[in-house]
Amino acid sequence: MKPDKLAWVTIPLLVNVVLSILGMLSLPFIGVFLNIVFGAAINDSSTSASDAQALGLVKFFTGSTLWVIFFVSLAWTVFQFFTSRAMQQGKGWARVAAIVIAILGLLNFPIGTALGVFILVGAFDPAVQQYTSR
Repeated sequence: MKPDKLAWVTIPLLVNVVLSILGMLSLPFIGVFLNIVFGAAINDSSTSASDAQALGLVKFFTGSTLWVIFFVSLAWTVFQFFTSRAMQQGKGWARVAAIVIAILGLLNFPIGTALGVFILVGAFDPAVQQYTSR
């Protein structure tokens, strides 16, 4: 039988997954907005040729950075999802992974902090510890 406080770990992990997906869905809009801003700055009549070239490089690296952020976020989201599923199945590694996710989430104030506290309380519950060590 699954312990009661197991939901204190799995539900916040799934909320983290949903929030990560929403964050990834916002990245294309950020990219479009930055392309508009940099395009306007490059085409401005007061921008010199060297400044336009520098802005072009900044525009390129900003777009590349957004893609890197997308793929790192995607990997982190998949990791959180599989951690939640493994916690429901009682895998030992999932409890350790949930604790790491919770500790990193504590830095994401205020929502991540609250979710991280719930995960930590649930992960350190004796019944959950016993369930994941079987």
